[in-house]
Amino acid sequence: MINSSSNSSLSSLTADVRIMLRNFMAPFKEGILFKDIANIFVIEDFGLIVCCMNRADYLQAKDGVSTKFPNWRTTFVTTSDSLLESKYDILWELMRCGYMKWLRYTYPRQVKRVLVGPENLGNRIINERLRIWQDKPKFKYLIEDNKVALKNGVANELTRDPSFFDFMPSEGD
Repeated sequence: MINSSSNSSLSSLTADVRIMLRNFMAPFKEGILFKDIANIFVIEDFGLIVCCMNRADYLQAKDGVSTKFPNWRTTFVTTSDSLLESKYDILWELMRCGYMKWLRYTYPRQVKRVLVGPENLGNRIINERLRIWQDKPKFKYLIEDNKVALKNGVANELTRDPSFFDFMPSEGD
């Protein structure tokens, strides 16, 4: 039996992720994967499932998502995760699905403000790419291009190449 404090934690986490996704402005549907265990957000336009759950129920939630949503990108957020880190994990997954290009076309005035704004998202994107590429020789040109963009500034790069921030590479390439 699940105690009420874990229900409350899951409810709170679900509410926080709902707010986060609304701030991302991506349309989503909300559902329950397993009552009192895992809630999901289905972002159909990008083929992404965000699953909120209690940490102890990870395998059950993972199996449930992969069974109900085969071939979808999935990211998991648990009640014990840092919400800030989870926010960026969700954003990176959305970017792998074309979110930034969609955002640039759907809300063109917002993009520059978001990338250059107080969270410094443009630099975070570049640093995340560099972390993923790990100075591997097969990414030499991309690494150098991103280092130059970091040096020249996000606003300058947006002027030079508006699509520069459209993608995020997958882990493990």
